[in-house]
Amino acid sequence: MGNNEVTIICYADDAMICAQNEDDLQRLLDIFDRTAKQFNMTISAQKTKCMTTSKEPLRCKLEVDGQVIQQEMEFKYLGIDITSYGNMEDEVRQQVAKANKVANDADHDLHGRNKIGYRKTRRLLETTEMKILRRISGKTLLDRERNENIRQSCGVDNMNEWVLQRKRQWNDHINRMQDGRLVKIVRDKSPDGRRSVGRPRKRWNDDLNSG
Repeated sequence: MGNNEVTIICYADDAMICAQNEDDLQRLLDIFDRTAKQFNMTISAQKTKCMTTSKEPLRCKLEVDGQVIQQEMEFKYLGIDITSYGNMEDEVRQQVAKANKVANDADHDLHGRNKIGYRKTRRLLETTEMKILRRISGKTLLDRERNENIRQSCGVDNMNEWVLQRKRQWNDHINRMQDGRLVKIVRDKSPDGRRSVGRPRKRWNDDLNSG
């Protein structure tokens, strides 16, 4: 990222090692393994997974203590599905399905694959939100009640606007950090090299100045 090389990211007792190619990643894994053993810690080959980030499938064979690390195209981390090809469509649809299931249960208690883009994803989330709020408030589309009135009666903000507000708050928090903090480096810098052919993917900070 610019003049800084990010090779490891840690969260709680989890660690993610990243490199630009298979050989470099294996060397970093070996170093990490040796360092862990100095503190009487071992890497669980069964719980460790590897993944490439590419629009096209790439092979990545890694080993730790003679055991092969399983390569995955997607896996779930902290309840979120992460894919090697960076597609969030399935994850959005799964979360929407969960929300609809909860809404159906709530409705019972209270009252008796196409590719989608960024804007369509926002529309899908907002549509699902209003579907749930209408069930809670006992309103249908036939009542011709405005979405804003239903949100106000339920005391709920627009989901997409709430997410954008949280992103802006987190961005302001990053601005107050020192320049050497990793999260600030990742936000402000771009990876070296050339991006793959095709339409650029939506970046995290593209919509921070919208609205």
